[in-house]
Amino acid sequence: MESYSRIDRWRSFLYRRLARWITCEVKLLGQHPLALDNKFQVNSLQDVFCHPFYWQLYNWLPEPPRLVVDLGAHCGHFSMLADVCFRTQFGAVDPEYLLVEPNPKLTPVIRRNLQKSGLCPRFVLEQGLVGKRNGTDTLWVSSSNYLSASLQRGEATNGVTSQYLDLDRLVGARAIQLLKVDIEGAEYDLIANYPALFQRVDRLMMEIHTASPERTRALNASLAAAGLRPFGRTLDHAGFQLAMFQRA
Repeated sequence: MESYSRIDRWRSFLYRRLARWITCEVKLLGQHPLALDNKFQVNSLQDVFCHPFYWQLYNWLPEPPRLVVDLGAHCGHFSMLADVCFRTQFGAVDPEYLLVEPNPKLTPVIRRNLQKSGLCPRFVLEQGLVGKRNGTDTLWVSSSNYLSASLQRGEATNGVTSQYLDLDRLVGARAIQLLKVDIEGAEYDLIANYPALFQRVDRLMMEIHTASPERTRALNASLAAAGLRPFGRTLDHAGFQLAMFQRA
């Protein structure tokens, strides 16, 4: 068993290094290609498509969504999975997808994935930070893994100056049938600074990072005040929580 484990890890290491030249491609629903052409795409696919938390999307929404907002879009895989779920559940659907990603190295990956797959045909992609209403900040991106980024400086990271986007400008007064938040700890600022936006959210999937008890209580109180209640079971995953909320 130990020998097999070493061989398996070696094969995985080789594929992740050679994926750019020896690409594996999967077909979602048998017709929407998703190319795993670098190690970041492989990691992102594992986090989204291979985690049961996100598959709860299927059958969660009672009707086809009109607007899906994906904050912290990474490689675009969450929006792709959501579109697969909606097509399977509802048949012909045509939601608008708003994807926001602060890392400029990932925005071309998102655009390529969506355009090549044919999923999320009505999408708008914005590059920038969310949480505060304006200003700039430094995003610290791991030099070995573009998916690993934080507003806190870590070892072997490169700083990228990024602008905060005004979500009220991007979303307007529209209702959001599904909001996904994966913004590396900035979710506390986001909820504090956009209370009216959360009052128009029907379903919320969020990655919640560890914070002080006071900030955690404030986050839960703000969501409750917006009419959002916990749904299902909150999962502990890799040092943070994956939580779902829906309008009461």
